[in-house]
Amino acid sequence: MQRRFRFSNTVHIFVITLLVGLAGCASTGPTDNPLRRSLTWFSYLGGDDLRTTCQPGSPERYRFVYNARAEEQIRTYDIIVGPSGTGRLESHVLTNGDLDRLSVVDPLRPWRGVESEVTVGTAEVNALRAALAASGFDQPAPRGTFLRSDDFYWIVSACRDGAFRFNAYRRDMPSFEAIRFDAPLFAMDPLTRQVAVNPPRELNLAPFLSAQQKSRLAPGVHGSPPWQVQVGENGLKTGLFD
Repeated sequence: MQRRFRFSNTVHIFVITLLVGLAGCASTGPTDNPLRRSLTWFSYLGGDDLRTTCQPGSPERYRFVYNARAEEQIRTYDIIVGPSGTGRLESHVLTNGDLDRLSVVDPLRPWRGVESEVTVGTAEVNALRAALAASGFDQPAPRGTFLRSDDFYWIVSACRDGAFRFNAYRRDMPSFEAIRFDAPLFAMDPLTRQVAVNPPRELNLAPFLSAQQKSRLAPGVHGSPPWQVQVGENGLKTGLFD
């Protein structure tokens, strides 16, 4: 029987506090190192590294993050398009650490998730571009929207023609239902066959602060408290929330 390992509430509170305090640490892109990922996660979500390097002449790049309730599953997709029109897709799937994958040589292995890197053809890249446009990616981001880790949402950032672009889609928003880019992404990713996608479902979420308190205080519950980020004008908001 597989065992799902979860830290104690005390350790989780420390980790969340550390994450918030280090939210400004800059991401340099996808990583399978769980410690580095923890310290740069909010920056990675916001596409800060894409924004910093995006200028005229920069390669076309895309980042998709599917938060399928963070305690259950997170899927990330980073694509860079070359001059020939083909692309390189790096994908990661993160789930709860599994002690059955614990290794003396690599003690962090249970929290690395699984990863894949493949080349995608011009037709696949073009199909993804079209699906992204059909999903309303070029519409203004839903500024002020909160994205909770215990919910379902997509975050997409891109560098195209030297300009950075960001958008977000939360489960209960009409834009989420209009998403069309998920199917081509899942089709080109080998990990879809290895780790089944956690599909969105209806949830009855308590107010955020209540959910945090319940997670920390409920007897016998050792999952991490939920966290949240807020959408800004063209990225994630930094500093105090509105």
